[in-house]
Amino acid sequence: MSAIVADHLARSLAARGFDRCFGYLGHHIDPLPQALLSQGMPVVIAASETGAGFMAQGWSMASARAGLVFCGGGPGLAMLIPALQAARAEGFPLLAIIGQTSTTGLPTFQDTGALGSRDRELLDALQFPGLQISSPLELPAGLELVCDALAAGRPAALTIPADILAAPWPAAGGESLPPRLGFERHHQLTGPVVPADPFPGAQQPIEPCSYRAVVRALLASLPSGTLWFGDAGQARHAMRMEFEGRGLRLFDCPQSGPMGWAIAAAIGAAFHEPDRPVCCFTGDGSARMQAHEWATAVQHQLPITFVLAVNGVLGGPYERMQGSGAQGLSQVPPVDWCALAASMGLPACRVEGTQEIAAALAALPPRGPRLLELPLPALDPEVVAPYSLSCSASR
Repeated sequence: MSAIVADHLARSLAARGFDRCFGYLGHHIDPLPQALLSQGMPVVIAASETGAGFMAQGWSMASARAGLVFCGGGPGLAMLIPALQAARAEGFPLLAIIGQTSTTGLPTFQDTGALGSRDRELLDALQFPGLQISSPLELPAGLELVCDALAAGRPAALTIPADILAAPWPAAGGESLPPRLGFERHHQLTGPVVPADPFPGAQQPIEPCSYRAVVRALLASLPSGTLWFGDAGQARHAMRMEFEGRGLRLFDCPQSGPMGWAIAAAIGAAFHEPDRPVCCFTGDGSARMQAHEWATAVQHQLPITFVLAVNGVLGGPYERMQGSGAQGLSQVPPVDWCALAASMGLPACRVEGTQEIAAALAALPPRGPRLLELPLPALDPEVVAPYSLSCSASR
């Protein structure tokens, strides 16, 4: 079978050092994942385009290389926008390949009219750097330009119409591929995973259930070498405060702060070193946005401990709206998170205080993903003050 443009694109991406891709399927982009698989590149299909983009960012942070994500245009791109905005704000080196309406202009499923969705204009409005590929012969130069952006630590996008992706490659068999290139920006993660010191449990005085106390209990219970991800809000602030001075690295998203980012990013990171444990500390507000990605962690049996702080509010708005009649708007309805996790096959346990964390983790399966849920105060005075800080100890 003769090569098509998607095949050349897949070979070129592999030659540039990309060796894993995250994405979501759609008719605009279907030839690409097939071509990537034919190159031996693992493809992870997330529960949503948003999650796929965040996973690619987490993988990039853990692997010290550029992340790769694909999706279709129109509603697919709309779902990817939170990840694109985070990549631009944080400087994540992320390459997004976005399938487009066919150049014939004929409307098909999920197009938004005869001219298609104005995806290129949307990316321009987001100030997200990228190129529109209008013919197969534009692809080599376009790839060079976007890879230059990645090497400079910036994200980039390629938008490619579906019919061009499926078109025969005009230089099949004679195209010139670049030498294999790597991309490094973050410090490479090295060092063995060392078991944690036994948690002294009853010998310790019982701490009040606070965010920082939870972090301290997790540090005592999980192995040295664990990758730590903190989500938006009090969880991240508590981790930043506890990690400062310990020489530990926190993976977070401090400038843009998308809720639920850490859930999907932790999943992406776990693909880089499947034997290295990962911990994600998040909240119920964030889980309402990305908990569906727990199913992806279960599907691939990734070694992630999800720690879910349940306080029933969106902490920032709840704090800012104190004393006003609008404070009730920041409350979130209760969810049986353990039951939701069980419906996905995710082992879960609820504890009532930090003194129970070590025993609960010991009771949960030691391999694969697991969820630890615990109640925490709506506003923890220890970590409320840093809400105004955008800096991170990890940067």
